[in-house]
Amino acid sequence: MKVFRLTLMAATALMVTLVSCEKPVPIDDETQGHVEVTYHSIEGCWKLTHLNGAVLHDDTELFIEFSNIVTKDDTELHRYKLLDNIGSMYPRLTTGLYTITKQGEEYILSGSYDNGVGDWNEEYHIVMPSHSKMQWRSATGTCLEFKFSMDTPEDFNK
Repeated sequence: MKVFRLTLMAATALMVTLVSCEKPVPIDDETQGHVEVTYHSIEGCWKLTHLNGAVLHDDTELFIEFSNIVTKDDTELHRYKLLDNIGSMYPRLTTGLYTITKQGEEYILSGSYDNGVGDWNEEYHIVMPSHSKMQWRSATGTCLEFKFSMDTPEDFNK
């Protein structure tokens, strides 16, 4: 099962890498990217709407939920849950920790997995054109656009 899952993850990564990022992801003219990216501003559930400028197919979904947890010893943990069915007809849930850092004027999102696989393959430059839109761009050119979602998928609670 572990080999199957790693193969599936590698196939998904290859698929994302092969799709070009020719179409620029539009920025909401209303705020022109002026929402500061913080742990608080990205908290909640987000749905992937565009991958490399293309709208996702109706049967393809990816949700990511960011949460901030304060432990008993006042340590702040920044956790995520990612639910997707990219490359599969069944949804899979991935969890872990994430970090936001600021490099110059850019915000960088990185993370690690709970299942022992290690760190994410990519770091993402994040722009928030508004409080309901978030755009990620990796160094390899992968472009992701998310919309804030009031609906949390049921599979997140399993």
